[in-house]
Amino acid sequence: MISKKITVSGYATLDYVVQLDAPFYGTGTATGELGVSDAWPRAGGAALYASRRIAAVGHRAFPLTWIGDDGDGGHYLRACQRSQICCDAVDQVRGEKTPRCILIYRPDGDYGCLLDTGFHGREGLSAAQAETLAVADHLCISAGPPAVTRTLLEAYSRDAELSWIAKLDTLSFPEELRAALARRARLIFCNASEREFIEASRDCERPERQIIIETLGSAGVLVDSCEGRRVIPTQALTTHDTTGAGDTLAGETIAQYLTEQVTIEGAVEFGMAAARHLLVSRIPGREQTA
Repeated sequence: MISKKITVSGYATLDYVVQLDAPFYGTGTATGELGVSDAWPRAGGAALYASRRIAAVGHRAFPLTWIGDDGDGGHYLRACQRSQICCDAVDQVRGEKTPRCILIYRPDGDYGCLLDTGFHGREGLSAAQAETLAVADHLCISAGPPAVTRTLLEAYSRDAELSWIAKLDTLSFPEELRAALARRARLIFCNASEREFIEASRDCERPERQIIIETLGSAGVLVDSCEGRRVIPTQALTTHDTTGAGDTLAGETIAQYLTEQVTIEGAVEFGMAAARHLLVSRIPGREQTA
């Protein structure tokens, strides 16, 4: 296998996971579990989850992200180092606060999140990040500051392929940015709601070589390409903390596909196995992930 340099852009976060006992609408007192899966906090964000799997396959993974020079920033860097992730494009900015995210899971399994980006739009593309992008063999874009995402699209070679981990987030992905990503991405990772979000923003025909990997919950994962549509089934798993599963699937799929040794369906199967391993590790009594 030829090792590739893969850059993954997006927010870095320190995640605090909450499991509610009952629906909560903002008044009175709610009960629940704080720190599900020992996530109080836990280093997170799509750039980290995807980079972990990219590095595990044997490629060089470079999360392109921003942290503060605080304790949370140190926590994030240590999480990268434990997974042998390259930190060259992690911009640690003096005097800034590392982003934090509270993920609130409802009893029905759905969730919402409260994100404090820390930088509040002050992120920029540093010289080190630009150098990392210039030598990247592949760029993967996840939810992050939209101004920087636009810069990345402009700076990244038009002839080079990129991937997009979509998110139903109009702040990270305003309509014109979604349209640009839908035009350029070779691989798109999404769920059913995010698929509608993507298709509604298209301003041209879908590129012939574009492959969409759409998660369908307990029904499995749809691989939609010019060669047809195939659903890869999965085995149902009960868990209350699915944070990062889709990003893990994406990172593993990208890493395996770029080896050029497996088909896209085979790469997705590897991705599904990696996501399942992450979820199983969070079931009480099992080994916890970092």
